[in-house]
Amino acid sequence: MSENEPKPATSTSDAIPTAVVKRRRVSTFWIVPVLALGVVGYLLWSQVMRDRGPMITIVFSDAAGIEPGSEIIHRGVTVGVVRDLSLSGDLQTVSVHAELRPDAEGLAVEGTGFWVVRPEVSLQRIAGLDTLVGPRYIALQPGDAGGNPIRSFVALDDPPRVAPADSDALRLTLRSQRLGNLSTGSPVLYREVQVGVVRSSHLSNDATGVVVTVDIEPRYAALVHENTRFWRSGGVGFDFGLFSGLSVEADSLDALLQASIAFATPESEKKRGERVSTGHAFDLADSADEDWLKWSPVIDVSMP
Repeated sequence: MSENEPKPATSTSDAIPTAVVKRRRVSTFWIVPVLALGVVGYLLWSQVMRDRGPMITIVFSDAAGIEPGSEIIHRGVTVGVVRDLSLSGDLQTVSVHAELRPDAEGLAVEGTGFWVVRPEVSLQRIAGLDTLVGPRYIALQPGDAGGNPIRSFVALDDPPRVAPADSDALRLTLRSQRLGNLSTGSPVLYREVQVGVVRSSHLSNDATGVVVTVDIEPRYAALVHENTRFWRSGGVGFDFGLFSGLSVEADSLDALLQASIAFATPESEKKRGERVSTGHAFDLADSADEDWLKWSPVIDVSMP
């Protein structure tokens, strides 16, 4: 073959070798640990979700002293913790985002009230002194156990003076010429034991006196009869005699710190009259008659 003659064409198959792709088998050795890792991760996630309680939002007009980590306390037990705070869009309120404990989920219902515990000292009330040296915290008053679950609340500016009214309580009306230093939450005492509470007060319809509404706990309703006598209690009494000197008579500490109402019922069943029902009205005396203080009737108030 001469140099000028063209060389025969070389086939592509001869010039470029054909690549052969072999599929690599996946080893079953890794399947078991991957599945095990997935199961462990799911179990951990499930445990974390079970340990977390509901998140709630409480809107405060002033959340002074509350910060992430502040506690929500009920009956001396920590039932939640503050996770975050944020200002509202108009900068007028503070939203506190808190997490309740799982066993406290029943507190997140309609009617539950929240407030910031602050030091408070007055003639009517002493409370929150622990926050003078300790951190501020949030307290609450539970709503009805069967209330509708909710996750958003508006905080109370001040702590409630009294617990929610008991539908079975004996509600009475006391008439007086003046209110004095009685207020909502003032105790009603029998033999210096609190058996009721002042619910409200207002002027009479003709504005000549004051009407005070009180609730007597259901257990102690049997103490109140038609001839029961009510009077103002509390404070310190002084008596001076030429030969006996000065004597001081003081009520219980609670009565000293705030005004209260006391009552007594005659010993004789005939003199005490019938038991009264809700709505009955009595006069409220400024002080007790000496005879009233001697009454000591036998009345069964044991729990059923």
